Amino acid sequence: MSIDHLIVEQAAAHTQPVHRLFSIPETVGLMMRIEAALATVQARRGIIPQEAADDIQAKADPRFAPLDAIQAELAQTHHPLLGILRAWSGQLSHTAVQWLHYGATTADIFNTVLILQLRSAAALMLEQMEGIEATLMQLAREHRATPMVGRTLGRHALPITFGMKLASWLAEHDRSIRRLRHWMQTYSTGILSGAVGTYAALGPDGPDIEAEVMAELGLSRPEAVDWKGSRDRYVEFASILAIAARGYGRLAQEVFLLQGDDIAELNEASPGIGSSTMPHKSNPTLCIAIVSRCREVSAELPTLFEWMMTIYERDSSLHDASMQRLCKTFALVLDACAELAERLQVRPDAMHRLLQHARQHGLSLQQALASSPELKARLNLKADDLDPALQLGLAPQITDAALLAIAQRSDS
Repeated sequence: MSIDHLIVEQAAAHTQPVHRLFSIPETVGLMMRIEAALATVQARRGIIPQEAADDIQAKADPRFAPLDAIQAELAQTHHPLLGILRAWSGQLSHTAVQWLHYGATTADIFNTVLILQLRSAAALMLEQMEGIEATLMQLAREHRATPMVGRTLGRHALPITFGMKLASWLAEHDRSIRRLRHWMQTYSTGILSGAVGTYAALGPDGPDIEAEVMAELGLSRPEAVDWKGSRDRYVEFASILAIAARGYGRLAQEVFLLQGDDIAELNEASPGIGSSTMPHKSNPTLCIAIVSRCREVSAELPTLFEWMMTIYERDSSLHDASMQRLCKTFALVLDACAELAERLQVRPDAMHRLLQHARQHGLSLQQALASSPELKARLNLKADDLDPALQLGLAPQITDAALLAIAQRSDS
């Protein structure tokens, strides 16, 4: 990892909301919250003493499970949840300790924690994605009819508008937002069905207890069958982020190329020193960060796809760390892309490069064309054919239609 990556990672650990979601205090706090919800429901049903539930609820805070105590217990038990429960138990009443984690299993707690974390992360991501969308939409409106060269296979093709290019990026971005929203709608609950999903430890009322606990946590009614052995919901989430990250990568790669000195149609206007030895340089640091990190996001997918190959009702394979890395890296991609969208400068004069050349040298457009060997063959065109603004096809209208479709999704 480069020095700049280390600096960004360390800063993000303290300032990035998604990073904080997966911190040890936040994770421990969620585990405690689930255990407290379980105790609350069990006391309500007369399964455990009310005083036990009250004490568990009152002390469901990471302050009551100090990190050093957790680490000491982990060294003894080598079991993550048991280490936390034992550290917490030292702060609970004797009665509460007896009923803590009653009828639950570790896999239930860990899966519900991860679902809560992913849903919170997705909400934060969607908020930032919608902010990026709004910024790019405004830029597209401003440049709906700004002519620029359209390029295919790396070569000049026909004129388009910069607004239309933005509309293409935005349409892909819109699909990423829709996919992430759909995931949140589809996977909106946790799980509390026991070791093999039969509710054996909770008895005949197990499904109702599970449903009440999920309601206490602000989640939907549980699914009909145990899913602790099914990892597809996590792989789907990861795939959605990987697709979105690659979309940002495509955008950043184009901006990277279009702000090169030989084209200079865009500029990301990043502050700071471009080079330690070449002060004339203005490096595209935000584009570099986005392109680099979008690859890191999708690099987690092979491991997570392998996670789907669980054995029997469930096994001990655990790749929460991959999910966390994926979310944290995607959050950094969003940060860089949000800044890029805000800083992006458009240079319409550079997009009219041939016209600019003609004006600077006192040439007619036909004379300027004549000085370009690759365009000599087109000198037999009519005068109107040489005006790029008249060769845009429906690019402005396409931009308008794309923005309208995105606005309608936002309003729905």
